[in-house]
Amino acid sequence: MLLAIDIGNTTTSFGVFERGRLKSHFAIATQPGRTPDEITLQLKALAKTRHFHLARAKQILLCSVVPRMSSVLTASLKSLRAVPIRLIGQDVKVPLINRYTYPEQVGQDRLVGAFAAWRRFRKDCIIADFGTAITIDVVTKRGEYLGGVIAPGLEISLEALSTKTALLPKVELREPPELLGRDTANSIRSGILYGCAALCDGLVNQLKRRYAPQATVVATGGSSELIAAYAQTIKQVQPHLVLEGLNLLATQPL
Repeated sequence: MLLAIDIGNTTTSFGVFERGRLKSHFAIATQPGRTPDEITLQLKALAKTRHFHLARAKQILLCSVVPRMSSVLTASLKSLRAVPIRLIGQDVKVPLINRYTYPEQVGQDRLVGAFAAWRRFRKDCIIADFGTAITIDVVTKRGEYLGGVIAPGLEISLEALSTKTALLPKVELREPPELLGRDTANSIRSGILYGCAALCDGLVNQLKRRYAPQATVVATGGSSELIAAYAQTIKQVQPHLVLEGLNLLATQPL
C-alpha cells in the first residue's frame, strides 16, 4: 500500500493506493502552525472513520508547497509508522525536462501533475489546476515541461471581493441560476464562475496556438469539476491528478 500526500496552500490531500489503484482519499486543512501531536491525533481519528490503516503502508510519498507543514506532517507520520517517507524534489525527482528559466521556482505539485498527464495521455497536454491558485501548464509529448501561467483561485477571488469592498458580501461558491445575476450574491457567483471559465478558455486557446496546437486539456484540483461545466476547452477532468502522479513516481528508485 502507498500513501500519497499532496500538501497544498489550503488543503492537504491524502490518497491510499493499493496495487496501483486509488482506493480511498481524504483531506485535512493545511495548518502549518499545528504540532505533530495534534496532526497525529487527527490522523488517528481519520483512520477510524475512513477505514485507513496506516500500518499497512509500505511507502509514503509526499509533495508539498508548504515547507513548514511538510516537517510537521513528516514528524507525525514517523511517530505512527516506520516506513520510508520520500519528499518530491528532494528524495524523488520528477522525470520531466524542466524548461523553466529558473527550474527551482516551479512548484513540485505542478511538475507532478504535468508528469501524470503526460504519462496518461502520451501527447502534448495543458494542465489546468483549480486550487488556491489557478495554474495552467504545458507539457510536451517529449516530456518537456515548458512552463505555465498563474492566476488567483476562486476562493481567493471571493475573499478579495468581500474584504476589499465596502458592500459586497462573502458568498458561498455554487452554481448561479443563470449568467445574468439578478441579486448581488448570484452576480458574484456568475462573475467568479463564468469569469474563471473564460479566463481558462482564453489562456488555453492562446497556449495552444503558440506552443501545443493538438494538446489535450486536463483539469484538476478542488474546483475542477465545477469549472469544467463552464469551460469549453476542458476535455478531461482528473480531480486527483497530483495523487495519481505520486503513485506513478512511487516506483522511482530510492
